[in-house]
Amino acid sequence: MNIGCEAFTIENPTEMFPDSEEPYPSHQVCKERGLLNTENLVIPRRLVGKRFRFVCLPLKLRGGTGSPTRAVALLDG
Repeated sequence: MNIGCEAFTIENPTEMFPDSEEPYPSHQVCKERGLLNTENLVIPRRLVGKRFRFVCLPLKLRGGTGSPTRAVALLDG
């Protein structure tokens, strides 16, 4: 499962700072539930309301917890 958004983060920016009680709470919830999140997507208008398969091709980074990706939409039928 994946949560995708066009915004720079799935977080509430006021809760992102390291001095908060639990930094990056939305990321923590995704981690606990085995969900991926993809941020900074650009979703073309022609895809709105259409069914498609989302393919995410990340860079292989040793020891990384995130990566720039190439996001691909494969349209059905």
